[in-house]
Amino acid sequence: MDEPPRDRGWLDVLDQVQADLVDLLKPVARTVSLRAGESLFLQGDDARELYSLLSGRLEVCVLSESGQNLALNVLGPGQVFGEIALFDRGRRTATVAALEASRLLCASAAALDQEMRRNPDLAAALLRLAVGRARWISEQMENLAFAALNVRLARRLLYLQHRLGEADGSIAVSQTALGGHVSATREAVSKTMAHWKREGIVEIGRGWVMIRDPDRLRILSALPPTI
Repeated sequence: MDEPPRDRGWLDVLDQVQADLVDLLKPVARTVSLRAGESLFLQGDDARELYSLLSGRLEVCVLSESGQNLALNVLGPGQVFGEIALFDRGRRTATVAALEASRLLCASAAALDQEMRRNPDLAAALLRLAVGRARWISEQMENLAFAALNVRLARRLLYLQHRLGEADGSIAVSQTALGGHVSATREAVSKTMAHWKREGIVEIGRGWVMIRDPDRLRILSALPPTI
């Protein structure tokens, strides 16, 4: 469930942990396919599996008190998720659905328990993943609590570009979804994005954003919060 600009070192480590986990999971995992729009699991479901995305894109969202789905993250190939609820056998804290046709590896809790007893490397990798995810969540909370909207938005765009960006710098994400990512209204996001478009920092399309000037965006991402 990572804002990059200041120090990406630990995020690179987390990426490597996830890459290692894909190989470790293969002996005990089965392949799952999703159609575009199909949910993998829903917020509140029992947590009984760990997943790794092989291809496609998934959206992570939560249901707000008003009944709206708020996007929290977009997952791309290579990402492993579902480990936190799996450890405590709790319930899913978010809904994950396919934005496009997707393929995943799925390992059950029972299979993982048995494999970890046999292979301590798997247990160590899952622990590193959980620690990295906890650190990411902590950064998200700090970011939402203290950073101004333009800073939050710049950091999120850089993060999404790192995870999902195309070679031309484009990111398949709507401004409505970006609002959920940075805990802001679509109108507030649109106003900031329109300003950045006039400044030549981004280009905006229907359901996508293209970063034209990543260096300017990195400078904006490092700004202190405004009072």
